Amino acid sequence: MRLWAMSDLHLELTRGWDLPSGEARPDFDVLIVAGDLIPRMERGVAWLRERVPDRPVIYVAGNHEPYGQDIDIDLEKAKAAAAGTNVHVLQNETVRIDDVTFAGATLWTDFALNGDAHRAMITAGDRMNDFKKIRISNYEQRFLPHHALTRHFKSVAFLKSELRKPRREGRLVVVTHHAPVRQQSEAPRPENERALDPAYRSDLTRLMVSGSDDEGGLLRPADLWLYGHTHESFDAVIGETTRVVSNSKGYGPWPGHQRSWDNPHFDEKLIIEI
Repeated sequence: MRLWAMSDLHLELTRGWDLPSGEARPDFDVLIVAGDLIPRMERGVAWLRERVPDRPVIYVAGNHEPYGQDIDIDLEKAKAAAAGTNVHVLQNETVRIDDVTFAGATLWTDFALNGDAHRAMITAGDRMNDFKKIRISNYEQRFLPHHALTRHFKSVAFLKSELRKPRREGRLVVVTHHAPVRQQSEAPRPENERALDPAYRSDLTRLMVSGSDDEGGLLRPADLWLYGHTHESFDAVIGETTRVVSNSKGYGPWPGHQRSWDNPHFDEKLIIEI
């Protein structure tokens, strides 16, 4: 199966770029968008249906989809827009296409990457738009770091459940928006950047190794794990057999800069065969 994989297209902050079409479109079986397509997820569903009406699409919400929205109502609207179509909106859910199971979740993070989750949550709450622009409880409350933490634990429990299921000859592809691995670059970065890493990443490499997890179930690693959020390109085998890939465009291009976006290594035609 040929997967056309990407994330963080940020249509709200993009001018002069569109999904390759016609002869420029790569040969693929399933399109995967790992979040941050556009705020208001039902608009993302409509955009995908218009451009890719003839293939299955896996779409997972990022942190930007619910900006200005109630996070749960936004997801409900997206699911309603996708019902009965080729677009599969996944939040702690799976869909099986041929012999491949796709498990999708926004994931959020555990804020524990630097060893002090409490401090990381305070920093994220102070500095990140996620915790200023997203609402919950029918718009009555702000979405806060402890809400994100709870959702992270629910998503991890969902993923563990899927990793425990027998696959026989089938394969498992995990799609999350937030990153399941640490920053791989050793290049020095300012402290104010590193302080926000726990809001972008969790170290979930324990889910990429066969064996019993902390609840005693036997885990079998996924074949492929796709993620976004960090506006980076990444491709490596982690643990035993899990290929972990990010192909994130980020913001841009801007007027007058046709192919200038956050991640200069973004490949708008990236195909992953599984």
